[in-house]
Amino acid sequence: MKLKYGLLIVSLSFFFLTGCARVYLVNVDSINDNRDNKPRVYQILPGNRDVSTYDLQFKEYAGLLVRALSVQGYVLADDTHPAEFEIYLSYGVGEPESHTYSYTTPVWGQTGTDVYSVTTHRKNPDNTVTEYSQTSVDPQYGITGFTSQTAEYTVYRKYIILDAFDIKNVKPGTKLNEIWKTSISSVGQSKNLRRAFPGMLAAAASFIGGNTGGEISVSIEKDADLTRQIKGLPAKNR
Repeated sequence: MKLKYGLLIVSLSFFFLTGCARVYLVNVDSINDNRDNKPRVYQILPGNRDVSTYDLQFKEYAGLLVRALSVQGYVLADDTHPAEFEIYLSYGVGEPESHTYSYTTPVWGQTGTDVYSVTTHRKNPDNTVTEYSQTSVDPQYGITGFTSQTAEYTVYRKYIILDAFDIKNVKPGTKLNEIWKTSISSVGQSKNLRRAFPGMLAAAASFIGGNTGGEISVSIEKDADLTRQIKGLPAKNR
């Protein structure tokens, strides 16, 4: 039974760390200034150093973010709706993190022997009886013990940081007033942020701009309607 539990734990760990998992597991940490009348009209700017608004990757991620923000009722600024606040969008993938885990495997070998005898009788022509006895030895095999093994796997921390600043009420010569900040992260064996980005936003969508009171863990199905909406895909057929 110990072996079964050990293998089950290892299997579940890899299920969630690899692409085999059917859900996005995301950590969200969001804080705001608790103002009553939150600004709703925004513009998005790059938060990463040396990234411009013309960067193709930034433009793709910003487009996904616009769809995610619509869930909270935020509106992208345009000619008729000037921006009330700015969102600085930062993103990236951390350095690889190696982890080692231990598990046990059974050792197969001889566990003992079965000895049995077969006795037969034969009648001779002179009416005497001769007894014949034959002994056989059969080895028995099974689990003789367990051996400990170790293995290593590597994971990557993918992150999205949304930092919002009030630009409607800013006074000349003063610093921008931060109104909320939402940090989103996900750990897995894939370092493909582009693939994970829509799911990470979908899982965190209802918490963006809010106050989680600390880091929380949330999940969402990879093919959930909200994930598809953020990708610009139609909802699944019911």
